[in-house]
Order: sequence, then C-alpha cells, then structure tokens
Amino acid sequence: MQHLRSYSIELILIITLGVAVVFFGYLGYGLLQPDLVNETFSGARALDTAKTIVEFGPRVTGTGSNAQTGDWLITQLRTLGWDVVIQPFAVREGVEGRNIIAVQSNTKPGAPVILLTTPYDTRLAADADADPNNRQRSGPGANEAASGAAVLLELARVLGVQSTGHTICLAFFDAEQNGGLPGWDANMGSTVFVRGLPASVPRCASPQVVVSLDQVGAPGQVFPQTEGADLDFQASIWQTAANLDYEATFTSTLTSTTDPAGVQAAFAAEKIPTVTISGTGFPLLHTMQDTVDRLSAETLQAAGMTLETWLETEP
Repeated sequence: MQHLRSYSIELILIITLGVAVVFFGYLGYGLLQPDLVNETFSGARALDTAKTIVEFGPRVTGTGSNAQTGDWLITQLRTLGWDVVIQPFAVREGVEGRNIIAVQSNTKPGAPVILLTTPYDTRLAADADADPNNRQRSGPGANEAASGAAVLLELARVLGVQSTGHTICLAFFDAEQNGGLPGWDANMGSTVFVRGLPASVPRCASPQVVVSLDQVGAPGQVFPQTEGADLDFQASIWQTAANLDYEATFTSTLTSTTDPAGVQAAFAAEKIPTVTISGTGFPLLHTMQDTVDRLSAETLQAAGMTLETWLETEP
C-alpha cells in the first residue's frame, strides 16, 4: 500500500510538471508568436490590391470612382491600425480633390519622419493611345498610380514601424495625373500637401526624406537613379536592392527626372531630401492598354521588398 501511495504521488508530480511545461511553453509561444508569424512584403498580394483599385473604374479626380477608391483606401488603412488624415482641396470650380495621409508614430521620443508618397488618381484622357477614338476616354491606370498605391497599402500591412526607428507617413495624392490637359495643372495634390506643411499634418512635418513611387508594376520595368535626388538616401535604397538581388530592377543608370514639375521638385523646392522610384519607358502610359493584366507581381515585389527592408534596417 505504501508503495502504491508513493507511485501515485510521483505520477501526480509528473502530470503537474507536464502541465506546467505546456502552460509556460504556451506563454512563451504567445510572446514569440508575433516574430514567428511576421509577414514580409508580398508582390502577389500587392497585385491583388492593384486589381481591386482598378475595378473601381477610372479614378479621375472629382468622379464617383475616385471617391470610392479613396474611401476604400481609408477603410483599409484604418483597419490596419494607421491614423488617417484626409486633406480635401479645390482643383477648380466644381471639382474637389482629396489627399489621404496615413501615419504611425514611433514610440521613440523625437523619432524622425520618413514620408512615402504615390498618386492614386488616373488621367482624364488616354491621350497617348494609338487609337484616336480612345484619346477622349479615361484609361484604367493600372501601372500609372494603381501600382504605387498597391505597394504603399501592402507596406502598411507588413511594415514594422517600431523597428524603423521613425514615424512613417504614407501619402496618397489626388489630382496628380492631368498635367498638360486644359484646365489642369500637374501634381496638384502633392503641391497642396507641401504648401500645407506643417500645419496640415503636423506629425509628418519636416520629413528626413521623401520617397515617391509611381509606375512600379510593369513586367521587366527598371528603376533608374535620378538627378536631383538625395544622393545618400538614393544610394542606400539602391544598395538595399542590390543586397536583395534586385540589381536588374534598381539599375545604376542615372536619368534626369522625367517630370521636372513633379513630386520630387515640389519637395526639393522646400529643401526636403527626395528619392524617386519610378519605372521608365513604359509604352502604355496614358493609354487604354494600361490594364491590370500588364502588371507583374515580381516587379511589385522588388519595389516593395526593397522599401520594407530598407526602412526596417537602414535609415
């Protein structure tokens, strides 16, 4: 009987120890789980996002499709835990534009700001289309604008803001695409944003650098370095791309800024360092053929993964 009682006590102790191991193991797993399941940028998911954006229809400033796209972006960003600032502005009589700014502040006191920007609207007229009958129509704008917006939204999902050591601002600019068309100026949304700093979005004031994205989704597209960019930040981003084996996409070729009145110029005029990531030589720009099926998950991956890695490890 004494032997049986000792055996029972030992069995209870073993079971108790096992339960304790499982319990504390579960606690440990709960503490480690965020790191274990931390996702990285997905070009495939960014491509799906671009498809959703294009499905709203041509996003010409002041139209219902533009408003629906903006509302959807706002909902997605807020769901992902970003604070959203809406910046409305008058384009001309009867036409309103709307910038969308998402912010996550770093808990580090005095953390500097990095601002990532993209247009999200489409051009009023597909005036570069080979078919004259299409030149008064509004194109789908898949690579032009939807690709950059998709990359920023995917970064909003996966970026570890605390690990960057920065406050991160994501700016989706409206009324950017209609330069050269009667009654429109180029890059109106970004100009409004720059002129409104710091009062309009105080948490995004005085950014350490502005990285602008546009046309970042076409197959085989390359992103050259640009004159006028901040050389140190540009070299740092392109070196990150090289470390990730994206040298074929982020090339060492130097080109003049394709849009001298564009986003880079608007910020540079205020002495704010800028870098532009934008594909060159896209033959379907401002045409009805700039459709989602002409986008590449691989190109989106190169742009987004380079930025995520750079933000989390370099600045």
